[in-house]
Amino acid sequence: MTHEEWSIDKSRLVYGLNRNDLHFLDIDDEGRLLIRIGSETITVEEIIKRIETEDEERVGYTSSFTLRLPQLISFQVLKLRRTFESAMNQTGYSGKFRAIYPVKVNQRRDFVVQVLQTDPEYGLEAGTKAELFLIKSVLEKEKHRLIVCNGAKDPEYLDSIAECIKEGYSTAISVESLYEARMIVERFDPKTTDLVLRLKPYLKVRGHWSHSTGRDSKFGLSIHDLFDTVELLKSRDFQGSVSTILGHVGSQITAIEDFHVFAVFMTRIFQELRDMGLSNLTTIDFGGGLPIDYTSTHQPNLMELYARSLLGGVKEELGNWPDGMVPDIMIESGRGITALGSMVMVKALEVRSVFPSIEGMDEDMKREVDEAIESMASASSVSELLGIWNESQVKKSWLAESMSDLREKERALASVRAGIRFQLSELESADLSSDAHLERLWYPDHIVIGNFSVFNSACDYVLVKQHFPVLPIIDLHVRPETTVRLVDITCDSDGEISQFHRKETEDIWFTQDFRPLTMTVAGMGQGIPVGSLENIHGSYFAIALTGAYQDVIEMNHNLLGDLPDVELLFTKEKKWQVRWLSGAESMEELLEEMGYVGFDIDEDPYMSEND
Repeated sequence: MTHEEWSIDKSRLVYGLNRNDLHFLDIDDEGRLLIRIGSETITVEEIIKRIETEDEERVGYTSSFTLRLPQLISFQVLKLRRTFESAMNQTGYSGKFRAIYPVKVNQRRDFVVQVLQTDPEYGLEAGTKAELFLIKSVLEKEKHRLIVCNGAKDPEYLDSIAECIKEGYSTAISVESLYEARMIVERFDPKTTDLVLRLKPYLKVRGHWSHSTGRDSKFGLSIHDLFDTVELLKSRDFQGSVSTILGHVGSQITAIEDFHVFAVFMTRIFQELRDMGLSNLTTIDFGGGLPIDYTSTHQPNLMELYARSLLGGVKEELGNWPDGMVPDIMIESGRGITALGSMVMVKALEVRSVFPSIEGMDEDMKREVDEAIESMASASSVSELLGIWNESQVKKSWLAESMSDLREKERALASVRAGIRFQLSELESADLSSDAHLERLWYPDHIVIGNFSVFNSACDYVLVKQHFPVLPIIDLHVRPETTVRLVDITCDSDGEISQFHRKETEDIWFTQDFRPLTMTVAGMGQGIPVGSLENIHGSYFAIALTGAYQDVIEMNHNLLGDLPDVELLFTKEKKWQVRWLSGAESMEELLEEMGYVGFDIDEDPYMSEND
């Protein structure tokens, strides 16, 4: 593919922009990254310039920052309700839709309040005592909203729940074990208690956290405990207190059709429990699981398919219960609501090269390189080409006799690798799929030092191998020159983000230095494409879809704390508002957390501006 054949539409496909859960990101004619709210756009460059102009003198200013996008949280809340209500209308489903937000996904007040302001009926879910007190504070004037209290419970947690009920909050208690059921019946009045039976779904679904379901799950009642719990509740007159059953099959479920089987299972249990005497049971809470499309490869109507899959499963099982009650549907989507709510803007402080420039190579070495590349030109397949390369590596001793010799050998290796990549691109073979040998040849030759900490800003990348889309904010209109690794300033080898999802195309698209941008079969590779390496220093990379979990499970590794928070809003007056919320954590605050007091340091620990 020549440079002239490139287009912005190709860049959109490569980076996954302007569709699915990256629908709010796009590229302008000059190759700049855009954020779109409604029909209005603003470039990320303009946001950065406003912050530099208006906030550079603030305490806690640092060049990288977290950009908050609260209007995208509202967008997701409204989309979820519209999707389910539309699916219910179209399928003739007579039950009601209800939703609660699990605050564990992101407890930030601005996130929680945004959910509540968007939907007057939305409830909240607490998983711990601390989260319950958080929820009480934001619902003090809206006690009608449902609070579901999940999580392991001790007497103090139950006392706090009882206080909520006494104060008039609409509060439901999830029963997660027979032990909890025994404590509940001793402490609560069945006439004023709303119970949720949390069950272990005895099935397997496909997704990132599918291991968290089934009999070995840490959550919910095992089938034998369910029978014993129901008998206990009936014996203490609590059978009328049970309004809901809850099941959760894990986060980020990628096989949407699996929700259908899950819905059949839950509906069957729902009807059987009603037949066992829980006559006030009205609701099935399907927990979370709605995926976010981090790779921009799912179908665009993912949420609609999710809703239809659940409703289809419920209706299928209801057909086996002619006189059965149609349950209300409750959803606890968290990731699907807040992931779009923030992105991390990382300033590129420096670009480092892994290999030396091939210019000035010794003539004898250059002759050897040319011969090596020429020997590979005759290869007619990927396996033959790799065979020639591997054989040459075995025969050739790369142990250097001196530093100068090592530099020359590194120049030679870089040149030969470039020659192989060119030959691979010329083969256009169906065998050109990602494997360990090819990935080493395609591995980036350049490292970008970013002014951030992966552990603080995108820790799930390290903890659970969660992929996040990463893209440069400039030069997105040209065929990428090469790929890079984005590394942070921690003293930890895990402190980098270099994964890039290669989309599926009929023919493989390559960078200017012949690294694949796409594949004939989509998959994860290494190396973030950049339009022009020369322009990277001083520019920025955006790490998108970081609004779920990253804020609340961050780590101050190397005492690198929170980045500044900046909020982007499009106002009713149709103007962009870029508002500074808070500065980076200071070294004084971070040191005090570790038990070191007596410092007077306003500065944050991130890198200062490099000229």
